[in-house]
This record gives sequence, C-alpha cells and structure tokens, in this order.
Amino acid sequence: MSPREETGERLSEKRFRAVGWLMQRITGLGLVLFLGLHFLLQHLPNGFLATAEEYNRMLQQGEVLMQQESQSPKGAWAPKEALPGEHVITYSKVVERLQSPLWKVIDISLLLLALSHGMQGLSKVLGDYVARVRLRRTLVALGWIAAALLAWEGIRVILAAGMNIG
Repeated sequence: MSPREETGERLSEKRFRAVGWLMQRITGLGLVLFLGLHFLLQHLPNGFLATAEEYNRMLQQGEVLMQQESQSPKGAWAPKEALPGEHVITYSKVVERLQSPLWKVIDISLLLLALSHGMQGLSKVLGDYVARVRLRRTLVALGWIAAALLAWEGIRVILAAGMNIG
C-alpha cells in the first residue's frame, strides 16, 4: 500500500470518527431538550395527569390494578389514595395523550435520540477497550442491530398506543 492510499484511508477514518463525535453531541443536545419537554409536560399538572379526585374514583371503582400478594412481601405495596391537589400518571391518561399524532412524534423522537446516543457511546467505549478490530466491528454491528430491533418494537408500541383496538 502506498503512503498516499494509507493517508487517504486514515483521513476517511478520521472523518468517520468526527461525524460520530458530532452526532454524539447533536443527539445529546436533542435528549436534553426532549427530556426537558417530557418532564414539563408529563410531570407537572397540565391536563395529561389525573387529578386526585379522578384517581381516587378509579381506586374505588377498581380500575387501578393491585399487585398480587404472591409477587411482593405482605403489605409491601398497595395503591394509596392521592392527596388533595396531587396529580397522578395513569394508564388512561397516557392512552389519551398518545391518541395525538404530535405526541407520537415526540415519543418516537425521544426513543430514536436515546438509542442513537447510547449506541454512539457504546461504539466509543468499544473503540477504547476492544483492541481487535474485527471483534470491535462485530460488537458494534450487533449493538446497532439490537438498537434497530428496539427502535422497531418501540415505534410499533407507540404507534399502537391510544388506538381503539377491539
């Protein structure tokens, strides 16, 4: 291999790593923005959380499922009534929220950003600790395959949530 070919190969590898570095920063920024949005809209009173009255009514009507005693130590968990002014995340409120296409886009974006950011990080860690190139590439490829499968399943679940199936 001539020095020119060797240098060209190194330049393409450097460009690839630079793109990876940039993507790690972009997905990290996207995660910070989407997680902030998620926190503000999901954990603060805004109509997507059940009020204490709604939740307590659901408890009385048996709509909130209790864990079976065989799954937890005696008395370890039981649903408690919500305090006045408290807001609670319930399945029905999550389904209500996910009926909106905008929320589906937001949740899918958060999922894809998290998977991409995690895989970029895993690739960097494997680059630092796995010296054998073939093994490192195989592990990174397997990681991306796993991430693609998780993305597929996550997107499928998000798209199906909130649909009236029955």
